[in-house]
Amino acid sequence: MQKWTVQRDERLRDLYPDTNNRTIANVMSCSYSAIQNRARTLGLRKSPDYLEREKPGCFRKGLQPWNKGTHFQSGGRSIETQFKAGQRPQTWTPIGTETIDKDGYLKRKVRDDAPPGMSRKNWKFVHVLKWEEYNGRPVPPKHIVRLKDGNKRNFAPENLALISMGENAVLNKLFAMPDPPPGGFDVLLNLARIRMATTKRKKELTA
Repeated sequence: MQKWTVQRDERLRDLYPDTNNRTIANVMSCSYSAIQNRARTLGLRKSPDYLEREKPGCFRKGLQPWNKGTHFQSGGRSIETQFKAGQRPQTWTPIGTETIDKDGYLKRKVRDDAPPGMSRKNWKFVHVLKWEEYNGRPVPPKHIVRLKDGNKRNFAPENLALISMGENAVLNKLFAMPDPPPGGFDVLLNLARIRMATTKRKKELTA
């Protein structure tokens, strides 16, 4: 391997901005990697004209990939473990399966046709399903169902409260109480509604 001398460095500086590295390697009788490493050490860069003209790293029109027309076939026993079209993953569960989420709420699988990446839409909270069952209609948009006493397994009709997302936000921010006493949730909800009405009125007066 030839040593990098002052003269060779100057030669590299002259060639590098506008010449392909493989051509430089042939001219200077060294390896492609040697040119790359020395250019990096000297802080050399390709010129804007070269980059625009050559577009290094881009696939050029008319070139064919090396593996065109070939078919990859994995070896060993990998075929036995490959996922096949229509096959269900090991994590699949049937409709009706119930599970507990990270916050302790009970969920039930109600469908099996959610779009890819949206499997959460296959599940619904059981307390929401119970409210819809009792009331004969789905939960309206921008509303949620709250468990009044905080007990995540008490699905009695009187323990399920339909409230707006705005009311829920005020409850969580100003009147949070994980385990309210009997009747406590209704009091807190009324306070939240009063607070929302007061805020709305103040905005109307200052508008």
